[in-house]
Amino acid sequence: MNRGTPLLVVACLALAAANFLPGSAPAQMRLTPSVVQIDQIKCAELLSRTDERRDRLLLYFNGYIDGMRRNTTWDEGAAGAMIDRAVGHCKANPADTILSAFTRASR
Repeated sequence: MNRGTPLLVVACLALAAANFLPGSAPAQMRLTPSVVQIDQIKCAELLSRTDERRDRLLLYFNGYIDGMRRNTTWDEGAAGAMIDRAVGHCKANPADTILSAFTRASR
């Protein structure tokens, strides 16, 4: 670990915490939480979501697949590649479920 790493970690944590403080982002629109059945949500729904909602779903499904595989290490490059494969599958097959796309992409 180099000398700048602890400072970078603290800065990232401070930025993340600031996003959760009341009134910290008055211009930012707050999302109403949704509840989805993950084995039923279709790729078409993923593709029609706003960027923030889509990103949240993609991160969730990446974590879900990692959890199913009992991965305890996050490899940003590998995760990004898997997400790209899943999104590509969803674009080609909008009637498939997102879970199916991620399951295929993780192979």
